[in-house]
Amino acid sequence: MKPDIDLLVHWTPNFLTWSPMYEPLQSLSGMFSSFLDGWPGLDDYQKILDAQSEMILTHAGKKLRVVKQDDKPQGFKEHYAPRIYLKGEIQTRSENWHDFFQLLTWCLFPKSKAVINAIHIPRVKERIEKGVDTGRRSPVENMLSLFDEGGAVVVSSDESLLQLIRDFQWKELFWNHRDELAEKLQCITFGHAIYEKGLMPYVGMTANSILLVVDKSFFRQTLEERLDYIDEQLALLFSNGTQYTKPKDLSPFPVLGLPGWDPDNELEAYYDNTDYFRRGRGGNRSSYGA
Repeated sequence: MKPDIDLLVHWTPNFLTWSPMYEPLQSLSGMFSSFLDGWPGLDDYQKILDAQSEMILTHAGKKLRVVKQDDKPQGFKEHYAPRIYLKGEIQTRSENWHDFFQLLTWCLFPKSKAVINAIHIPRVKERIEKGVDTGRRSPVENMLSLFDEGGAVVVSSDESLLQLIRDFQWKELFWNHRDELAEKLQCITFGHAIYEKGLMPYVGMTANSILLVVDKSFFRQTLEERLDYIDEQLALLFSNGTQYTKPKDLSPFPVLGLPGWDPDNELEAYYDNTDYFRRGRGGNRSSYGA
């Protein structure tokens, strides 16, 4: 059952039960599920960070800290990304789902989030010092921003299933290979904006995905082991900087096509909606991993 939109302005810890897309957050649920009557405060967010088994650091070696969002930045060091990199300060709004999920994704993917942040820094600094519009980002920055906000990682032990994604063969993937998906393919939500959209899912939700080939043993690992592996692989991939360099290198992935992600997709006709399951350009023509 989809939640009433009026409920989404309020805190509710049972959102984890609303969709399989929230499975990655199960490992953190004990840190916020006890807040039954109202939003956790920013100090509670900091406690979530501090409770991680390893300290979350930026590439500048700064410990990640939750701070209240400030007014308009006055210089390079006061902008959002530089403050994270240089001071470890992640500006956060209270009672805000978007920022709440941003915090949790730092806990799930600390290495790759730190790499993404670090890649932005010299480019942001150059634009600000030259007086160029800070919104005029390079192709790699646009790609990283799209992934950071709305990304997902699709892992599979079967290369042919990933090829169906590249080829936009959605009905073949989601319906004709339906029984194989539970054993051979998994979609791990990365972007905090996708988590937020999942509170009120709609046909049209599409993730900007990275495709990873994994060994069959991946699916026998614990959730924490799988997330750690993905985090390490993404950090290596982005640090390498050769395979994913522009937005079109990401593969569009209509997440609600996955079995269980929308109750309506139990019917074959669901996949005949070509406004959602589009024949498109294809994403990156190769996959990364084993």
